[in-house]
Amino acid sequence: MSGIADVLVQIAIGAVPLGVAYLAFRSATDANKKTQQTALLQAERQAELERSKVDAEAFLRAKSIYEDALSQLERQMERVHTQSSQLSADLLAEQSSSTAMRDHIRRLQAQIRALERTVVALRTQLVAAGLSPVPISETTGPYAVGTRPRPDDKHDKQDKHDKRQSP
Repeated sequence: MSGIADVLVQIAIGAVPLGVAYLAFRSATDANKKTQQTALLQAERQAELERSKVDAEAFLRAKSIYEDALSQLERQMERVHTQSSQLSADLLAEQSSSTAMRDHIRRLQAQIRALERTVVALRTQLVAAGLSPVPISETTGPYAVGTRPRPDDKHDKQDKHDKRQSP
């Protein structure tokens, strides 16, 4: 039995290196998988880090653009507010001027009515005194103050006619 035992011992002794080789292979394979997984995780982390850097840079650019646009809008709003204030001031000045002109027109209209009443009163006084007033049609129109009637006026013609008939 010693032949079988020797063969068994030799098989057992041969199996140990095979078992050790298998365990070493298995460990190497597991280590390789873990190394690959670690490398993949590191690559993913690196890619995520790069994406984060790109996103951060894009965010900073967008923030800068937004802040510039916001400051431009604030300046534009300031200009619009200034223009609005100026328009309000101009409107108040125009309204004040318009009110002053309306008041002036009312005073002039009152003076015209007073002058018309004076003309009517003077006309009435002339008629009461037995004088013939100037016809109304001759009182209208642009006459220069202090000028004499034109020679072709009706009264002048009548005066000339009267002078020709008198001896």
